[in-house]
Amino acid sequence: MATTEKVSPDELARLPLFAGLDRAGLDSLAAASVRRHLADGETLVEMGSPISEVHWLEHGQLGLRVQHDHRWVLVSTLHAGDLLGWSALREEPTALSTARAIGPATLVSVPASELLTLLTGGSARSELLLRRLFGFATQHLDESRAQVLQLGREGVISAG
Repeated sequence: MATTEKVSPDELARLPLFAGLDRAGLDSLAAASVRRHLADGETLVEMGSPISEVHWLEHGQLGLRVQHDHRWVLVSTLHAGDLLGWSALREEPTALSTARAIGPATLVSVPASELLTLLTGGSARSELLLRRLFGFATQHLDESRAQVLQLGREGVISAG
């Protein structure tokens, strides 16, 4: 069963998205954020369920799976430093995949509503956060594109 603990503004400032931001700007976000510890095989979110948080994986790995043609397909393995829960930032947010721990995992979970408040502040800080967030999204899309291009290039499989 997942355990949680509070996150300080200084701990948030160590995440790449928030690096270099003043502590005062992160106080309200930290007050609403938690660190989650998942056991091996524990599910963070289920595909199709409502979600309200964005997560940064601090330690461990998570497998992202989707159900397709009545079977589960692993679409990505996330590692320390990866961001997940993008769909919490859209209208009517639901999880697009099931996220399950592969071994023990630790995440920092931030409420999407608090993050959106920071992102829409209209300040230089808001612009920097938006640029960083879009940078993460672009990197994620590029990695997904590279993975799709590898499909079918696994090589010859022989009974050897």
